Amino acid sequence: MQSSKIPELKLKIPDPVSKILEVLKSSGYEAYIVGGCVRDALLGRVPEDWDITTSALPQEVKKLFRNTVDTGIQHGTVMVILEGAGYEVTTYRIDGPYMDSRHPSSVTFTRSLDEDLKRRDFTINAFAWDENGLIDRFDGLSDLENRVIRCVGVPAERFEEDALRIMRAVRFSAQLGFEIEPETARMARCYADKLADISMERIRVEWEKTLLSDHPCRVNRYAQLNMAPYIIKEQTEKCFDPANDPLLMELFGRRKEALRQGKDTERGRRLLMAAFFGSLTPEEADRAFRGLKYDNQTRQAVVQILRFQDAELADDRILIKQQLNRMGEETFFSVLELKEARLSSGTERATAVSGKVSAELLDRIRKTAEDILETKEPFLISHLAVSGNDLIAAGVAPGKKIGDFLENILQKVIQSPTLNRKEVLCNSKFLSEVEYECKNNL
Repeated sequence: MQSSKIPELKLKIPDPVSKILEVLKSSGYEAYIVGGCVRDALLGRVPEDWDITTSALPQEVKKLFRNTVDTGIQHGTVMVILEGAGYEVTTYRIDGPYMDSRHPSSVTFTRSLDEDLKRRDFTINAFAWDENGLIDRFDGLSDLENRVIRCVGVPAERFEEDALRIMRAVRFSAQLGFEIEPETARMARCYADKLADISMERIRVEWEKTLLSDHPCRVNRYAQLNMAPYIIKEQTEKCFDPANDPLLMELFGRRKEALRQGKDTERGRRLLMAAFFGSLTPEEADRAFRGLKYDNQTRQAVVQILRFQDAELADDRILIKQQLNRMGEETFFSVLELKEARLSSGTERATAVSGKVSAELLDRIRKTAEDILETKEPFLISHLAVSGNDLIAAGVAPGKKIGDFLENILQKVIQSPTLNRKEVLCNSKFLSEVEYECKNNL
């Protein structure tokens, strides 16, 4: 019976999904919305994906719809394309023995919905629904009400089948704010070594989803359940550190507000990663990212934040331009926000910087930096009014010297932006001064 604390399930199903259900049912087959989309609807969330399960065999599904793609037909999944979008339709199935801690060695199709639901990971993901109502064979409604992550059936069997489920338990806990049921947690800890059989790419996805969830501090549950060494191979304790929890939650709040405003949250994503790896050296963090099989862009961006995370910031226009030059615009504002978040969360790092950093100081630095960008004051060689070719035309010998000239000119322009005019920078007297300084490393 549905608990009074769970809202009545009223699914607003996209028209293509309703049409797929209608076609399957009118052809004599059973068909249900299943899994996470039903869970999300029960929790009052908008489902991201719509999964359909049916008694129809894959070939029978393909005959009923004009446009289909065999996305996983060996496992019973056919993607039906309607109105420009794809919807996965999967035949009820029974999984054979799992030989690699991830995939069944065989799949048997069945006409029994109950048999299909038995193979699912957690009770809150084992719901089915059609217009006749909710099917809840494993008391998932009670677990939703009590905010519990519990395996379907025997936890040891579920984790023996698919070791990635032990990470998914933590991930769902973080995303939903639920607790892992004690026996499920105990068996997750016992089966942690099975993660050695899982690809790092899949481990990375679960770890990142946890870190980017509504409760990022629950990433430390991986350490509590013995999974951490299979995620981060070295300096594990420095990463999975409960002392980081206030910082992670502060950064989550900032990222959530950015999402609410419809802003790009890539910086927020990278800052959460920087906070997680904040106790590592840039070199250690680089190895950790490589171990997680991250793309180069993410790896380099986060390592760059860590490289400058302890840089001294001051409300000095020239110094700020020099730091924008050294760090790059994106890294500068990321480091600034990381410092703001540490200050707000009471997790400031001990550094050799003299003077007290305050929210007011950081705010002034931000405003000064934003004004520099708005007024287009030069701080990069590309901002100069001259190029290498201009210098050669003015009499500077081509070669490596050109780079030295441009860098020296930039430092002068950072000090005095009014110099940034071609007629000034190509003036023979000015270039003679630059050449003298280059020769004497001034």
